[in-house]
Amino acid sequence: MRKLLFFAFLWPLFAFGTQVPLSDLIRHAEIEEVKISPEGTHLAIRKIHKGERILLFLSLDDFEITGGLRLKGKDEVGHFYWANNERVITEVMSRRAALETPIFYGTLFAVNFDGSKAKNIFGYLASEMQTGTRLKRAKATYAHATIIDTLPEDKNKILLSTSPWANDWETTGEILKVNIYSGVKTRITGLPQVGRAHSDGLGNVVFATGSNRKGIREIYKKSQKGWEKLENPLLTRGWPTGRDSETGDFYFLIDRPNNTEQLVKFNNKTNQLAPIFSHDNSDISGIIHHPVSENPIGVYLNPDYPEEHFFDEGDGFAAYFRGLKKAFEGYRINFTSFTNDGSLGILKVYGDRLPGDYFLANLKTKKVDFLLSSSEWLAPETLNSMRAESFVTTDNMRIGTYLTFPKGQTKNLPMVVVPHGGPHARDYWGYDQEAQILSQNGYLVLQVNFRGSTGYGDHFYTAGEQEWGGKIQKDIADAVHWAVEKGYADPRKVCIYGASFGGYSALMNPIRYPDLYKCAAGYVGVYDLEMMYKKGDIKRRDRGLAYLNRELSKDKNFLKENSPIHNTDKLNIPLFIIHGEKDERVPVEHAEELLKKLEKEGKPAKSLIVANEGHGFYSEENKMKLYTELLAFLDKNIGIGSAEKSPTKKQ
Repeated sequence: MRKLLFFAFLWPLFAFGTQVPLSDLIRHAEIEEVKISPEGTHLAIRKIHKGERILLFLSLDDFEITGGLRLKGKDEVGHFYWANNERVITEVMSRRAALETPIFYGTLFAVNFDGSKAKNIFGYLASEMQTGTRLKRAKATYAHATIIDTLPEDKNKILLSTSPWANDWETTGEILKVNIYSGVKTRITGLPQVGRAHSDGLGNVVFATGSNRKGIREIYKKSQKGWEKLENPLLTRGWPTGRDSETGDFYFLIDRPNNTEQLVKFNNKTNQLAPIFSHDNSDISGIIHHPVSENPIGVYLNPDYPEEHFFDEGDGFAAYFRGLKKAFEGYRINFTSFTNDGSLGILKVYGDRLPGDYFLANLKTKKVDFLLSSSEWLAPETLNSMRAESFVTTDNMRIGTYLTFPKGQTKNLPMVVVPHGGPHARDYWGYDQEAQILSQNGYLVLQVNFRGSTGYGDHFYTAGEQEWGGKIQKDIADAVHWAVEKGYADPRKVCIYGASFGGYSALMNPIRYPDLYKCAAGYVGVYDLEMMYKKGDIKRRDRGLAYLNRELSKDKNFLKENSPIHNTDKLNIPLFIIHGEKDERVPVEHAEELLKKLEKEGKPAKSLIVANEGHGFYSEENKMKLYTELLAFLDKNIGIGSAEKSPTKKQ
């Protein structure tokens, strides 16, 4: 085990020129989550063992394994939480039918750190026989569960907010108190709308957030009379993020119209708001809590590179955090968990060349000890750095970009543009598997946070509505021109590749800007906007239809004009279409119908349709096939092999 003193850590600065094997890059991280027990006696570690997610417990005295949990059949361990010093509650991930990707369907499982008293405590698998006894037994519940309070004062129970299984996704849930040993449930109250409840950390339900059938967000406050809807328009667009343990005031993260997010304090008695923190260019991506009081004392931001800002020194914790940032300069840090007394914590360190390392931090001695690496086979010095830059469009929108260069190269490179999904999502500075795969094979990777991306304020988010095929595509094309003008990219060797909405953009951008690209690859992409109203899981609920109406349009001419499948006459470059047959978000019919139309027009595309994958491939075998074929496709069109294989070149 590596040991290091505070302020004394430094990663190797030398670089190797060797290419990281694709097989290493597509591997799942081995260590996915590490948390310390409330009294600091044990570690709980979620890891992948022989292709399955399991839970291991280690004693901190001697680092010996004391127990573990490996679920049966197609079930695996998901996110977990220490409920008390001996017992962990874990979400259960299941592979439905033949689907490769494990999904959380609501079941919770509990186990002690010695592996004893293992039991389903919530979900459809939690039922027990009721005959022959008057004792209460666990019953099956067909719902998803969110743990909203581990009830530190009650070692035997937790508080859950539920969301029932329903075909229309419109059934409201309830709040339950569940015994973590027996699974017996006690109903506290129902929810006022589809969404979830929030507690004060002391076992009291105080708020419920969610939306109505039109997709409009609402917030309710719990009182002696029941649920009362809060009419403050700013708070309606908010989300509870913590409580001041001294004053009893609550912190909310609120969306401000035409502005960035703001952290505010809410007086539950007077309903008054007090501003705490906001940033000119960036939304708030996370809250830093004090290790003992759990009061919010700072925020995480991602304007370009990650930043942290403190508005409360937190009895010296802010200074300690800044010291850790200095020791791990150039990387991101956060704590996954602390002991109840705040003396020990699990520190995660990660960045563009590091998927994640875990350390045991002693907040009293200021010493940190290395524990585990999430992907120990990936050495930081062999991976490629990600650079954050930006440009301003002609209509004065600041567009953030991330550039990942092949090692030692920055000029006139073959470039792959990788627009993100969503479109209401964003790219971040950090380790990106696809950026590493592409850049390790000689390509400059350009990621673009186009208008409509999250993280840059309400005005930037709404600027993408009904602009899927319009201004969003112009932002992506402008980013390509910008990269060429900066001298980074060779304009003769540019391809575009993306997944989901990124797959849509991978085809729509060459339709709008045919002279920019030599090839395009769409992965689980949307190719027919009208089909989104007819197939897939979005259209199943009223909120989903409200989303489609807001984002797109009901007008069929608009939908056709902005759908790749109705503009294939403009697609005259090599295409690669990738999809999973079990995709529920974007059904495989999107790919199948597009491929049929291209075939009919005499422009057959390369394709890869995989039977047991969904909205994004999960198995390492299928990912190896995907990226092997993608790299060959890029190599043929813009890579080293493109000139050699060109039909115009003399052999």
